[in-house]
Amino acid sequence: MPTSPLPLSEAHLSAAPFHLDRVGLDWVRTKFDALGTDAKIAQLILPMCRDLSDDNIKAMVALGLGGVHRFPSYSEDDLRRSAKLLMQHSAIPPLLTADIEMSEKASVKAGTVFPNQMAVGATGDPENAKRMGTIAAREAGYLGFGISWTPVADLALNFRSNAVNTRSFSDKVDQTLSMVCAYLDGMNGNGLVACVKHFPGEGMDERDQHYVTTHNTMAMDDWRASFGKIYAAAIAKDVRLVMAGHVTLPAFRPAEGDGTLGEAILPASLIANLLGGLLRGELGYNGIIVSDASGMAGFTSCGARKDIVPLCIESGCDILLFPHDIKEDMQFLRDGLASGALSQHRLDEAVLRILALKASMGLHLDRPAVPPESQRAAMLGSEEHRGWAKRVAQGCVTLVKDTQSLLPISPERHRRILLAEARGRRSPSALLPDLEIPAMLEALGFEITRVVPGEPIDATGQDIGLYLMAEEGLSGKEHLGPQWERLHGAFPLTMQRMWQHLPTLYVSLGSPFLTFHMPDCPTFVNAYSAVLPVQQAVVDALTGAIPFQGQTPVDLPSGVPI
Repeated sequence: MPTSPLPLSEAHLSAAPFHLDRVGLDWVRTKFDALGTDAKIAQLILPMCRDLSDDNIKAMVALGLGGVHRFPSYSEDDLRRSAKLLMQHSAIPPLLTADIEMSEKASVKAGTVFPNQMAVGATGDPENAKRMGTIAAREAGYLGFGISWTPVADLALNFRSNAVNTRSFSDKVDQTLSMVCAYLDGMNGNGLVACVKHFPGEGMDERDQHYVTTHNTMAMDDWRASFGKIYAAAIAKDVRLVMAGHVTLPAFRPAEGDGTLGEAILPASLIANLLGGLLRGELGYNGIIVSDASGMAGFTSCGARKDIVPLCIESGCDILLFPHDIKEDMQFLRDGLASGALSQHRLDEAVLRILALKASMGLHLDRPAVPPESQRAAMLGSEEHRGWAKRVAQGCVTLVKDTQSLLPISPERHRRILLAEARGRRSPSALLPDLEIPAMLEALGFEITRVVPGEPIDATGQDIGLYLMAEEGLSGKEHLGPQWERLHGAFPLTMQRMWQHLPTLYVSLGSPFLTFHMPDCPTFVNAYSAVLPVQQAVVDALTGAIPFQGQTPVDLPSGVPI
């Protein structure tokens, strides 16, 4: 490389997590030297792309963006075609990202439906986390993705936190650490780049970054023994991206007297103390820092966008995720350079790391944008992947309690089932299908009668009652409580409980924390995820076809508020 000074040395770029060789280093320097200011700014921008038409893809290519985020729910053909267009026509290959969190909402539509992270945690086997990462890597890779914004490294410490909940592996440090590391092994071993999120750690605040800046209120000794330990382990695994959350860590001060009150209430995505002092300094992280989505109220509530967009990069984020308006945010960065709010040093440093990431992924080499179709059977929705999903499903179903010795149920003893089910389910952005458990039970010889919301419970002629609730933890979902109105109708019918009329069991295919709201429920089962393999495993476990194998990965609230 020429000897002109750069904000990052060859030693930085060839070190972990990039490990660049001579060819990669030369490519980074050549591309960097060819970029003007506008082109450098474009490299920092990574927007969502909801329109995969050729015209729109070409319009995005013309902007010279550092990356493009697409959605695994889109069709296989559209994803592969758009990946080819983006790679073939871009002067610098873009980062093609997705959010493969599994669950109902975030599995690959054309691939394998896989349970969420907490279901994996309930199996107690890190090998299942490795397989989860392997499936994400293979299936996303076949569709032309290079990065997934996973795994979630948060801890489900606050049972009221809807945005963490089943998206996390557990509330326990060592269990989460082992699962995160195993997941990274699965991703790294199959060619996809992982991103650990949400630094400095979410799960204490019951609120959601989508709606407000949230707070990690741990003392630093506690943080270092928990989230710090998890992030240190991920860094040791050469994780190449860390997502800075819109989460504060008020206890952190890099030195005596550092950090004003105003800084203490800024989130990690906007504060250099946390990103430079803690993540890069104390933890020694040398990879990419990406902001969480910059349209979240946890970010936008911190100031005018013209100020916080350049502050985000100046504070240590290398990539601005999901700009509100691509051209407008690029102008805010130009204006920040002109005013001094964004330094040339930070701009150049961020661009060098982005280029180093691309070279570490092999994007500087003449490789096809997507694997050949001949690899589809092995990479997308394979029998092996479906088998792994079934194993997790069968291993996660957890019997929390059965004080009335109701289980297993059978058509001979419990043929007539009175069912209360929360139907009309939806994610924050789309409708979700009704559960298939009732039909599965009917196929076994059970008779289902549904509770009619708005009418009093009529248990006449019924053998048992069954509640089904399927609400996973999701970002942007405000309520994960028992939602009695959906089950029974408006007040005062919300006070009804079937177990006051007949032997009853409650199954949660989502949040494991609903026992807090019904400590008197005699039989309770947690299943964490509503994907079809888990629904089948629930029926099999309830009827005694398979044992209950799951172990609750979180401390369940007792019903006494803390």
